[in-house]
Amino acid sequence: MKVCFITANYPPEANGGTEQVVAALARELASHSVEVAAISGSDERREDVGDDVREEQHEGVAITRLFRGDGERDQDGYERPRILALVRKSLTELQPDIVHVHSFAGLSLGISAICRELQIPVAVTFHDMWVTCARYFRLPMAGVTCPTNQDHAACVTCVHQGVNADVSFVQQAVDRRDELLREELAIASVCTAPSQSAAGFVRDCVPFSGTIEIVPHGLLRSVAREHAADAPKAGEPLRIGTFGGLVASKGLRELVQACVQVVQLGHVIELHLSGPWHELDLAVELRDLAKGAGLALVEHGLYGHGDRHPVRDLHLAVFPSKCQETYGLVVDEALAHRVPVVVSNFGALAERSTTPGVVVTALEELANVLGELVASPERLAALRSAIPAQLSTIGASAQRHLDLYQTLR
Repeated sequence: MKVCFITANYPPEANGGTEQVVAALARELASHSVEVAAISGSDERREDVGDDVREEQHEGVAITRLFRGDGERDQDGYERPRILALVRKSLTELQPDIVHVHSFAGLSLGISAICRELQIPVAVTFHDMWVTCARYFRLPMAGVTCPTNQDHAACVTCVHQGVNADVSFVQQAVDRRDELLREELAIASVCTAPSQSAAGFVRDCVPFSGTIEIVPHGLLRSVAREHAADAPKAGEPLRIGTFGGLVASKGLRELVQACVQVVQLGHVIELHLSGPWHELDLAVELRDLAKGAGLALVEHGLYGHGDRHPVRDLHLAVFPSKCQETYGLVVDEALAHRVPVVVSNFGALAERSTTPGVVVTALEELANVLGELVASPERLAALRSAIPAQLSTIGASAQRHLDLYQTLR
């Protein structure tokens, strides 16, 4: 069987959550003798690279990378005829049995219609919020509340604040985007999502009345038993930390503020941050806040798959995201290393309330939750002991998607 993934980006150019999942799914499918190819967008511009198309290879996957050019950004609309022509040409040459769309963003809407014309069944996975948010993350501009239904008047206001365009043009663009998305999903033979939250937003906000099967991503890479983090020892500072992209929307400010309050109660802790700073002003602000309060702030910088995972040196991992998360790969990574987790109650993170070893909290209660765990080694030890020995993995996701592919053939 040959499957063609279609996605906004693909490693090695990008390694965000969606890209990591897509690459891991390709590896697992290959172990089932599935040939995987990919048609990917790029964050590089056509004018900068001098190419329409570039053929690449990554971990055995043949990637056809398409580059957008002038007039093909989101603010110019979501139908890109030149990109669609390149997609059609690539699919005609590849002749896959199945097309699995992981993201329409970065390429063009109208892909499912091409697949229908070429008689290729389409599966769609809702990895992120782009399907329900023209600005990708459901983090609205000041004074705007994200809609929870198909009335997208607030979206027009939000998008208009971010682009230099007439409001009537924005209204038409949002309406057309909604229309195109509904057409895409009406053609899809199978739709999956990694969480109930992700599926719910699609059902309510597109809206979409079809079936969306919940297929969690699971752990993307196995963790050797000897890589489990050590339990805290008596008398040593409790090491609290987070890892991933360091941005305000992931609750970094709230995390530092909460740890400062814990220190002010007389507890001895260290706060460890691992990953790249994407907002340098925020980095300066939080360093100053920690220093002024006497909070030990340890920055580890960027890390890769070949590096020692930063969670191995933590006693407690905290992910206080303010985004409407669709899954939360970092939670699985922490648990796989035997590290208890505290998460905010946004999006799919709230669904982790039944996961052993995980505490879900509102952001305004974060300091209290951390303070209680720091003050109670017994409770922290109980959370650690509750973590299952075996976690769901991307292998289960690959098997379920393979079963769905078989039904489509």
